[in-house]
Amino acid sequence: MQARKSLLSLAILFAVSGAAMADSSTVNTTQAGTDNKLGVEQQGATQSTVTINQNGGRNAAGASLNGSPVSQSATYSNLTINQTGYYNIAGAKQAGNNNTGSITQNAGGPQPQIASLNQSGANSKATIDQQGNYSTSAYVTQGGGNNNTASVSQTANSSSSGTISQAGSYNLASVSQQGNSNSVGGKVIQAGNSNTGTVSQQRNQAQTVATLQQNGNNNLGSIQQTGSIFTSANVQQRGDFNTVSASQNGTSLTADVQQVGNNNYASSTQTSVNNEETLLQTGNNNRAVVSQTGTGTYTSSNIVGLTQSGNNMVANVSQTGGSGNVATIYQH
Repeated sequence: MQARKSLLSLAILFAVSGAAMADSSTVNTTQAGTDNKLGVEQQGATQSTVTINQNGGRNAAGASLNGSPVSQSATYSNLTINQTGYYNIAGAKQAGNNNTGSITQNAGGPQPQIASLNQSGANSKATIDQQGNYSTSAYVTQGGGNNNTASVSQTANSSSSGTISQAGSYNLASVSQQGNSNSVGGKVIQAGNSNTGTVSQQRNQAQTVATLQQNGNNNLGSIQQTGSIFTSANVQQRGDFNTVSASQNGTSLTADVQQVGNNNYASSTQTSVNNEETLLQTGNNNRAVVSQTGTGTYTSSNIVGLTQSGNNMVANVSQTGGSGNVATIYQH
């Protein structure tokens, strides 16, 4: 019975893996059961569609297939992968302009779900949505084009890790992680031009880590962590108009904000319990505002630490409530 099932899976794989070269071509396939594997390739196909539905466990769509990815080289095309069940893996690549890619994974059992989506080109949109799984990892990579958008949403999983990486022009990214019950990590990396950023984490129940890196140009930032237990946030902006804002809400907290070069501005705002903060601004118009409210200990905490090196500067720090409080401002 197992041998017959394996042959069936291979037949499906070869039936849809050939290169589709015509405009408006369509691949639409559904697999049910376990240990299915599927690769699709479309080349030079305008307004084409790939839709893959896999129901069950240990299935792979365009991942771990030894050279058989889900791949579109196209314009104005759509790629959708839906996986329901446990320990599923999805990997897809789109090359060309005005494409849309989407991966959804839900209802996973006690093993990880992994999703990866890579887009090169302009005016494209990438979305990964993972809900109700045990352990999830999501990776979106966009490069080489203007006006792309990307989002990762992870809700009600046990542990979650989500990363968006964008290179080149107008950028814009988002990671949303809510109601996860174990460790949570969100990361946005943007290299070059108009940027925006944003990591949002709410109602997670254990270690929550957020990282935002922006290297040139118009930047903006943000990171928000709310209702977490052991929190941590790191923001790095290098070159040009900058901004940031990081917020956080509860329990151990820690934030590290660095801005190197040009128009700067920061802010942070932590509230209760142990707190801590390090804020560094190097070069140009600066300004910073840190606020902590509260309660400290686990042998005392609170502590700010703010350094501004070069140009117009201004700093505000406000600490209220117990325990250890310490604020150091260094301007030169």
